[in-house]
Amino acid sequence: MRTKATVVEIHDTVAIVEARRTSACEGCHKATEGNGCSVCSLMGSEQSFRSKARNTAGARVGDEVWIESQTSRMLWYSVLVFLCPILVMLCAWGVVSLFTGNEILPVLGGALGFVGTYLGIMVYSRMIGKERCDVEITEIISQSPSENRE
Repeated sequence: MRTKATVVEIHDTVAIVEARRTSACEGCHKATEGNGCSVCSLMGSEQSFRSKARNTAGARVGDEVWIESQTSRMLWYSVLVFLCPILVMLCAWGVVSLFTGNEILPVLGGALGFVGTYLGIMVYSRMIGKERCDVEITEIISQSPSENRE
C-alpha cells in the first residue's frame, strides 16, 4: 500500500508521518458535505492519521513523502481486527451450546469470545505493536523549505 504523507517529527531513524484518509472517504457525499458518516464515526471522524515510519529516504520535518507498507501485513491486520472476533464468537457460541441446554449461556459465551478477542488484540498491539514499524518512507516528493538542509 502506498500513501502520500507529511513528516511531522523525526526520532533518529524513525519518523512520525501524518497522512489523510482517502480510500474510505472518496466519493462519499457526506464527506464533501462535512456531515460525516458511520464509517467516519467508527474511525473517530478523523480526516488524517499518524504513524511511525522507517526514515530510509532521509526525510525531514515538513517534507511530503511517499510511505509504503506491505499489503499482506495490512490484510493480516484487517483479518485480525474484523474477521477473528466474529469467528471466535461463533466458535464460542457453538461450543457452549453443545454442552448446555440453556439458551442464554451460548449467547453469553459468544459475547465473551467476541469481547475477549478484542482484549487480546489490544494486549498484542500494546506489547508487540509498539516496537514494530511496518511503514517505510520510500521517496521524498517535495522538501520543506529549511535553512538546515545539507
